[in-house]
Amino acid sequence: MERLASILKQLHPLQEELKAHSLYQTIENVNDIQLFTERHVFAVWDFMSLLKALQQQLTCTSIPWVPVKNSTLARFINEIVHGEESDLNEKGVAKSHFEMYIEAMQQLQADTSKIDSFLQKILNGVTVYDALNQIDIDSKTANFVRFSFDIIATQEAHKIAAAFTFGREDIIPDMFIEILKNSEDRENQYDQFIYYLERHIELDGDEHGPLSLQMISELCGNDDTKWDEVLSVSVQALKQRIQLWDAVETIIKSRKEILI
Repeated sequence: MERLASILKQLHPLQEELKAHSLYQTIENVNDIQLFTERHVFAVWDFMSLLKALQQQLTCTSIPWVPVKNSTLARFINEIVHGEESDLNEKGVAKSHFEMYIEAMQQLQADTSKIDSFLQKILNGVTVYDALNQIDIDSKTANFVRFSFDIIATQEAHKIAAAFTFGREDIIPDMFIEILKNSEDRENQYDQFIYYLERHIELDGDEHGPLSLQMISELCGNDDTKWDEVLSVSVQALKQRIQLWDAVETIIKSRKEILI
């Protein structure tokens, strides 16, 4: 626990920088949230890819099945997969959090064409890196996804776990819920996105966050090299998240300037 506490202490300045990002003051209305989701959806998607990479590393997903080395870690990751890949939406229908996010974007009337095009290319066998080059998204959003897949390519569970665990947008759900509930646009209801955000708060705060930290501790044990690598990857993950926020803020401000 001392090593984990040390990691958290060293990451604290970057986490505070993320929480204090000026993007949060820039987002003022539903239109701003639409623009935010159109970029952030790529982070929602690559989070699922990090999760499935961990499942491949820490559980047996091949046939014939054989016991894994660490059943505690297998339980950790399977519990997170269950919640993220097959949660219940606001109607009680099983959906992944990514699918719930897409449906919430549609209710917000946000543009899903970029993520739709990206996924279609993936389904057609195009690599993640080539697909990113073939769609019209800003470089920082693309770099955010590339970083995640660079970490996945290491096939080192502790590094993947670090990218998975740190750099989350803890402040976003509460802020968006207030904006949506106070929206002047009474003709639209945003219950799907509010549900997604509230579910995000519930699972990440009460279940997935603590499980992810336990996973880091289990994976690193007493290996100093692994702890150092977890710190390095976590720092990079936070910096990538901050750069993503920079890009979104620039896009939102540019739209506001056009409207003035």
